[in-house]
Amino acid sequence: MEYSIEFAERLIEAAESFIGKAQPGEEASRAVLYLSLLSCEISLKAALEKAGYTASELRKRSHNLDQLLGDLCRCEIKDPATGGWKSGAHLKSVSPIPEAKLATIGRLLGAETDGASKYPNSIRYGDLITHYDSVHMLECAKEVASWARSNMESIRQRP
Repeated sequence: MEYSIEFAERLIEAAESFIGKAQPGEEASRAVLYLSLLSCEISLKAALEKAGYTASELRKRSHNLDQLLGDLCRCEIKDPATGGWKSGAHLKSVSPIPEAKLATIGRLLGAETDGASKYPNSIRYGDLITHYDSVHMLECAKEVASWARSNMESIRQRP
């Protein structure tokens, strides 16, 4: 396997190391945001690879989180409640931030369409970053990695 959920989880740990008891400063926030988005990218690619996408297909997506989410919508996972299958698109509707129910994973990872700084270059470089709060994006990364890990054994492309 080319993409590793364990690596995505280590990126989350690295991002958490920047956060103390207070809100991180500007450059620490940039690092948390970047590591969180990178973790989401790797988590999604690891799940999609497990579903049958080739590493070559996933590399063609580059860093486009919105396209990766689109690919995930063409997958399905085992639903433990019913024993049947449900769409991977369910992940897009999950809100990782309890106090902001409208801040779904789909919205957070599709932020560029709403004018957010383009990942990764505009996050890594430049003076002004426009994006969702870095701590919220870290919560998003945790949710995406957790979802990917818990569905890794059953994810598949829809027949």
